[in-house]
Amino acid sequence: MRASTPRARATSRAILAAFAAGLLLRVLVGQGLSLAPSWDGVIYERAAQQLAAGDGYTLGMYDPDWPWAHLPTAFYPPGWPATLSVLKRLQGPRALDLLLQALLGALCIPLAARVAGSIAGHGPARRAAWLVALWPGGWLTCASWMGEPLFSLALMLALLPLLGRRGGAPSRQTAASLLLGLTAYVRPTALAIAPFALAARAWSTRPRAARVTAAVAITALALVPLAPWMMRNADRLSAPVVSSSAGANLYVGTLGSRFARIPEAIDCPRGPRELTRDRCRRDRALARISADPARWLALSAGKVAHTFGYEMGPALSVGAGLGWTRPEQHLAVQVLIAVCSAYWLGLLLFALRARGRRAPRRVIWASALGVAALHFVFLGGDRYHLPLVPLFAALAAAGLSRGRQIRMIGAQVETPAPTIR
Repeated sequence: MRASTPRARATSRAILAAFAAGLLLRVLVGQGLSLAPSWDGVIYERAAQQLAAGDGYTLGMYDPDWPWAHLPTAFYPPGWPATLSVLKRLQGPRALDLLLQALLGALCIPLAARVAGSIAGHGPARRAAWLVALWPGGWLTCASWMGEPLFSLALMLALLPLLGRRGGAPSRQTAASLLLGLTAYVRPTALAIAPFALAARAWSTRPRAARVTAAVAITALALVPLAPWMMRNADRLSAPVVSSSAGANLYVGTLGSRFARIPEAIDCPRGPRELTRDRCRRDRALARISADPARWLALSAGKVAHTFGYEMGPALSVGAGLGWTRPEQHLAVQVLIAVCSAYWLGLLLFALRARGRRAPRRVIWASALGVAALHFVFLGGDRYHLPLVPLFAALAAAGLSRGRQIRMIGAQVETPAPTIR
């Protein structure tokens, strides 16, 4: 980090202190509790073990006893299991997995500071670092085997080219698109964010119509890093898909505004052909939507509300990791849900008050709009807003500065914004 003035050096020290504190808190939570994988974390860990053993990315990650467990899958993207498999090759304890999660989560702290600095200067940069360091949902999310810490970090790195002064340059947009494609290996949500974020950044430059059109076209480059994965799926699954879960997620989103398993009585039959089942689920979902579009629109509005209206997933995940069959009934989990939700809603409130450079603010809000649009169509749930929290912390830090005289980065300022190198 550049530290050319006393103020910049003070900002660097504050961000470093926040990083150390945030990392320590995440390590203490992960190492201090007796946790085991839960929810999708069970599948991710099993997939990582398969990859470490050289057994490939197969249906065995869901149920090793299936007769077709040796066949390939693309239901979940491979980015997080592949990352975790590096540790699994060491054959160390599960504690190493949670140390990795703590590090991934803590690395979002200086990145949030960088984003806030690009928006409104040194003070917001310092506050953003501490807001992410002290985010309780972040501590709990890192105490799991879920993919959110890696996706949060990858998403912030992918959006950074759009957040600087020259973020509207074609080279920066191209870099962001390619990085978002890499991020889609962790979660395909990055592909939904890409056109919104790129168009929002282009909107800040003139001529707007031409810039936005070019930015949306650049979005296609996000598929370039995904080409090897799509070619693998074309060869092994008969179609160049990024994920084979679209039909399932669409179907779930027609049944309720929150995630629930598809009842066996109305689900499509299992079998060795994963895409056949996914297309069946898609067709049944579309039939339900066309039969009652008004009901589906009402459900979709509820899905967005459930995605952004509270934060309970991290607490529930830790409760499940402790072996509690109904974690929502435990007082400790209820208290954590209240604390996490209050913190998240507070960040949202101050994010709405943010002032500073418009271009990076637009990119963040557009990214959130991409997430909202995706979950309006498919399924909803509060865990899907977690990767956006460090970005909203940057906005909230700028919102806390409202009413003060803010020296802007990008103008002729007294001191430069913190810049991560």
